[in-house]
Amino acid sequence: MLSFNVRGDDVDVTPEVRQTIEQQVEQLNAELAEGVDAVAHVNLVGYPDQLIKAEITIIFPFLLLRGEATSNQLKTSVANAVAQIMDQIKRYRTNVNHHAEQVGHKPLFKPEETPAVTLDVVRKKRIPLKQMDSETAILQMNLLNHDFYVYKDINNETINIIYRRNDVHYGQITTES
Repeated sequence: MLSFNVRGDDVDVTPEVRQTIEQQVEQLNAELAEGVDAVAHVNLVGYPDQLIKAEITIIFPFLLLRGEATSNQLKTSVANAVAQIMDQIKRYRTNVNHHAEQVGHKPLFKPEETPAVTLDVVRKKRIPLKQMDSETAILQMNLLNHDFYVYKDINNETINIIYRRNDVHYGQITTES
């Protein structure tokens, strides 16, 4: 059974909004196997230009599903985010259920005859991990014309990933042990 939590950033979460989200998220319940419980975390973000982004994250014991969509209608944003998750389930259903059994969990999704997607690593590459700051990492990433760059932070010795975002800014992921 899928329950949900809703949080709004510059969006009023009224009973009508909750009902709209419940109707959309209910579609995902139909895909879950018997006895599977999960929580869908729904985050609604309002922007000054009247756009609303819906971010839906579902956390399972060994898997995370995520859908995100932005439009000028709340219902459309939620529906598109749910559709992304539905597409993920349809595409990877067999792989996820097989992996669940391998790690000792029951299948997450109702069984359906879909071909398994090949998840083979087709290329492996070894790179030296260099110490630098984030500005140097961004420069190096741009010089290599890559979308991301892995480096060891010179200040705190953590492994970081710098990446190019769709909004022409940069993001950083810092690993934890």
